[in-house]
Amino acid sequence: MGKGQKVCPECNAVNGARAYQCKVCDYAFPNKHGRIRYSKRPVRDWRELKQGDCVRVVGGSGSYYLNPHTGERTYMSSKGKYKVHTVTYNGILAYGIGKNNTGCEFIYMGEHEKSSLCDNMYNAPHKLIRINTPRR
Repeated sequence: MGKGQKVCPECNAVNGARAYQCKVCDYAFPNKHGRIRYSKRPVRDWRELKQGDCVRVVGGSGSYYLNPHTGERTYMSSKGKYKVHTVTYNGILAYGIGKNNTGCEFIYMGEHEKSSLCDNMYNAPHKLIRINTPRR
């Protein structure tokens, strides 16, 4: 192993010395102060999230209504930061954290499909980015 590199303890992949996460398995390296910092890459497997993990829902993703006249998409979910409560078979039950979104919300993560509720409504998976647990 050369200078300026470190090895991931989970998959033995060689990463750069300043990497926050392993480029192969997304293992989060602790920094010298013991804190873990996550990259800005989307979550690869949402089923691995646990209760208490924090994620950010990217705007312009998730279930939407498609206007038949203009083709414009109106997204139905709220972007922002959430704390995972439960992971289900097709999504995540999470509580909003922060000042802009509060309360409980279901974050759909299943397959992209037409909704049974309305002709012009589609269920689509959200884009999630893992974040650190906010300090209070």
